[in-house]
Amino acid sequence: MEETDEEQINEESSEDDELSGLDIPEAKLPVLRSIHSERSEDADKLAIREELSVLTFEELQKLKEKIGSKKFNQTLTGVKKKPQVKTDFKRANPNRPREISSKSRKIETRVAVQVPKVFRNDPRFDNLCGEFRERSFHRNYDFVNKMKEDEVKKLKEELREETQPRRIEKIKYLIQRMENQIRAEKKRKLEEEKQEEEKRITIEALKEGKSPYFATKLARKERDLKEKFESLKEDGKLNQYMAKKRKHNAQRDRKHMPSDHY
Repeated sequence: MEETDEEQINEESSEDDELSGLDIPEAKLPVLRSIHSERSEDADKLAIREELSVLTFEELQKLKEKIGSKKFNQTLTGVKKKPQVKTDFKRANPNRPREISSKSRKIETRVAVQVPKVFRNDPRFDNLCGEFRERSFHRNYDFVNKMKEDEVKKLKEELREETQPRRIEKIKYLIQRMENQIRAEKKRKLEEEKQEEEKRITIEALKEGKSPYFATKLARKERDLKEKFESLKEDGKLNQYMAKKRKHNAQRDRKHMPSDHY
């Protein structure tokens, strides 16, 4: 009993020490002690509020900083936070399904199989592969065009021996597509040779001190058309080409002609 009385006396002295640093008149200390010790009843709390209304804002702020905002608010409102009761989710019967809280769900770590990551890169968009140069590309892969010519010959031989209609249509489609690709590649090479020739003539003219001649788009178009007609005439396909051209022009003109509505 003597030890408990001494402990109470020590607690009261420690509370007085905590409140001794405040610059508040001593007449208000009993109220502050009741706030700090939290031993007041309902009637005392009403008296505390009345007496706190007399304090200045500066004194209230010092008091709040000294004892803490949590204890200060609890003393004014008289509401104490209820301790959280830890819910036990153990099963009464191990055969029942486990009850799990929806708020705090424990995620069990899963051991995943570590698969080595495959690095795939597209050389068209990779800076490490350098810049795309069309002329170098076509020069390095010129053998592909020769392979296509050999495949066209093999497909034509296969077409002679094929009897299934669906297979025949497929082979004809492949032959036509590869012939168009070969024709487009030859046309590209011819255009590249023309550009190289024009560049060579321009350089020679500059070396001789003459003004270079730069062909316009219209002049190039007329030159290409003239060369096309000459090549068709040599192959004997000029009449056939002109007949298709006339038919195409007639269909185009017929679309723009006014139609009579009766």
